[in-house]
Amino acid sequence: MQQQELPSVGKNIMYFRKKNKLSINELSKRSGVSKSMLSQIEQENSNPTVVTVWKIARSLGVNVEKLLEVKKSVNIEVIRGNDIPVVHSEDNLCTTRINSPVHMTDNLELYQVTLKPGGKICSNPHYPDTEEFITVLSGSIIVTLEDTKKILSKGDTARYAADISHGIKNNGNKNAEVYLVVWFPK
Repeated sequence: MQQQELPSVGKNIMYFRKKNKLSINELSKRSGVSKSMLSQIEQENSNPTVVTVWKIARSLGVNVEKLLEVKKSVNIEVIRGNDIPVVHSEDNLCTTRINSPVHMTDNLELYQVTLKPGGKICSNPHYPDTEEFITVLSGSIIVTLEDTKKILSKGDTARYAADISHGIKNNGNKNAEVYLVVWFPK
């Protein structure tokens, strides 16, 4: 059986104390926990009682759960180029590389799209309040949002509501490449 990592209560308290720009003295006054006890807890030299954690959490304006969280180890999640799913349009004028980690697709989708001249992608409305952010990496495109159109060139970025019909089209005579972020608010 694998041993579970213990929460760093002291480090979490120190993080929220500093985030709130409080000294140990000020936190002591607000929480009723002595400065020496707070110092020992932050240095991980003492394990606080549940009541002490509750007092500190309340005075920091956070839930007790925040102080008991186990911080995840620093990690870099990598999706290798050969593992990225690639989708081609029926007319073969558009190629979409899906850069989103699978576990994030409930609220964030990342795409790298290449549009050959004349290539276009039309989208039906997404969920309410969904937004898209598009950056042109090369070439030129037209972004259409119902009856509104904007021309974007290399280096331009646009943000728009994606809960209505929308689309992008390469309006140039060279390939256009864009980076598209779809954000679904919770």
